Amino acid sequence: MTKVLILEDKWQSREVLVRMVEEIDAGAAVFAVANEDEAYAIAMKRSIDVFLVDIILHPERMGDQSGAVFACNIRNVEKYNFTPIIFISTLYDAKMCMFSTVQCYGFIEKPFNMDKTRRMIAAAMRYHTAEGQDKSFIFHSEGLIGSVPVKEIIYIESRHHRLYVHTTKDEITLPYRSCRKVLEEIDSQDFEMCNRGTIVNMAYIEKIDSPGRYMYLRGTEAILEIGTIMKKNFMQRFKNR
Repeated sequence: MTKVLILEDKWQSREVLVRMVEEIDAGAAVFAVANEDEAYAIAMKRSIDVFLVDIILHPERMGDQSGAVFACNIRNVEKYNFTPIIFISTLYDAKMCMFSTVQCYGFIEKPFNMDKTRRMIAAAMRYHTAEGQDKSFIFHSEGLIGSVPVKEIIYIESRHHRLYVHTTKDEITLPYRSCRKVLEEIDSQDFEMCNRGTIVNMAYIEKIDSPGRYMYLRGTEAILEIGTIMKKNFMQRFKNR
């Protein structure tokens, strides 16, 4: 799933860009925000594949170029060293500066040339940001904040209104939240729901008994069942690894 982050202060422009991205790829995940704080939070939590960034986010400030500052900071994050950044601007003179300091993918000038803009976004969306191997799953429990490396999680299950995270080292019990919410937070292609209440790290799958819909995992004696409805998609995902 391609993830696109749109940072644009004008809601009309955001809506146009969101529609354009969805026309290019209906399955893309689009995050559209108006300020850099929200954009930073999303970029740190997810692995964004394409950034669309308006250079001027606060027009009420004289000489504002906060979008450019955001882009410079994003470039300093290792996983985003080469991620395509497309700038949105009416400032023609800003181009040379941004190409040299941020190594941006391209510029979109306002008002939008729809065909040109669509072609540029479509080309950039072919890129996918590599997921870091040291990514952590952050959690809150009893007023404390903890984390566990994503690569150490074998599977996660929901039982009796609690969440149980089974890792290579121990089991962590957390307050309930939906499996789909947890998948969003983990943001890794290795994880998939195998039934309504269980998420598995496919990197730990040792073998699958397809007719019986059971799977065996490395690092645990647990045997997980694949849901009838989810079996087809799950097996396809597993085969594509």
